[in-house]
Amino acid sequence: MPRDVLIVGASAAGLATAEALRNKGYDGRLTLVGDEARLPYDRPPLSKQVLSGAWQPERVRLRDDQAIDKLDAEFQLGRRAVGLDAAGRKVLLDGGERVAFDALVIATGVTPRRLPGDDLEGVHVLRTLDDALALRADLLDRPKVVVVGAGFLGAEVAAVARTMGLEVTLVDPLPVPMRRQFGDMIGKLVGQTHSDHGVALRLGVGVARFVESAGRVAAVELADGTKLDADVVVVGVGSTPATDWLADSGLVLGNGVECDAECRAAPGIYAAPGSAVSRRTVEPVCAGRAAPGPCEPAG
Repeated sequence: MPRDVLIVGASAAGLATAEALRNKGYDGRLTLVGDEARLPYDRPPLSKQVLSGAWQPERVRLRDDQAIDKLDAEFQLGRRAVGLDAAGRKVLLDGGERVAFDALVIATGVTPRRLPGDDLEGVHVLRTLDDALALRADLLDRPKVVVVGAGFLGAEVAAVARTMGLEVTLVDPLPVPMRRQFGDMIGKLVGQTHSDHGVALRLGVGVARFVESAGRVAAVELADGTKLDADVVVVGVGSTPATDWLADSGLVLGNGVECDAECRAAPGIYAAPGSAVSRRTVEPVCAGRAAPGPCEPAG
């Protein structure tokens, strides 16, 4: 059994991996590296209860201090993995530190897709607790809000902003909200529900650019030339696996980390399974018997 297990990613998947190891009797060194300076917390409430103010931020913590202490694990928080030396069994962190391991679990999750110009003041993505708190602070200023992307995240943010009494427009290039998740029939019902609650829908048209004024977003220009006044823009156009740090590692990367049915990407290196596995039409089987399938790092 390995004596040094390193988990890169200190969110739900990383925490669950650590707990499973301890519950199954692993008593070696256990290290979790996380790029946020926070102990593991639950992400789904960020776009609902936290954004609305119904929950205080500390309520999203997944475990209390006693449970964290019981893990007997070292948490290196606020540290970002920037490279993997698979042959040398080391992970390179920002700042130059190299952390050795006997076994590695990749649980770095996903990162939001970006749009050109989304670095303007007033333009938000929503992935972390800090993202949610920053967006809430902006919403409390009673802005005009444009939400780009009518999937789960965009629909939730639009609904919360509307319950706060804000003027909200939901934009998506598809003809109905959440079409990819539920299809046209359910998507139309979702759209009608938003309309009934006062959300303006601009569907079937994409975003051309964000209009700037003094370094802050002032409007969203659509592909048809329409300009929507906006003090706050929320970009929710999906996410991609957070695997950039593995680019030179020698691991096979597709829509995540390619691995076998046991989520093994290489000897002693594993990737925490995410949604990409369940969407596969061909079930991956163990390495050596058939071609491996993808294993998306979970957040």
